[in-house]
Amino acid sequence: MFDLDRFIADCRDAVSADPSHKAVREVVARTVSEPGAILGGLGEPRCAGVEALYRGPDLTILNVI
Repeated sequence: MFDLDRFIADCRDAVSADPSHKAVREVVARTVSEPGAILGGLGEPRCAGVEALYRGPDLTILNVI
C-alpha cells in the first residue's frame, strides 16, 4: 500500500542525492505505476483540485486531481 510518509522520505532522499530532480522522477514513476495503491493510501478523489502533500525548502509534492 502507498505510504505517504515513506513517499515523501524517498523523494527527499532522491533530491538530496541528485539536485536536478531526475532521481525524484524515478521515485514518482515507480509510485504511479501502482495507481490502486495510491488510491488506497490517499483515498478516492472527490473533486478536481491541487493539494500540497509536502512543502519544503528543496521540494514541493503536489497531488493534482
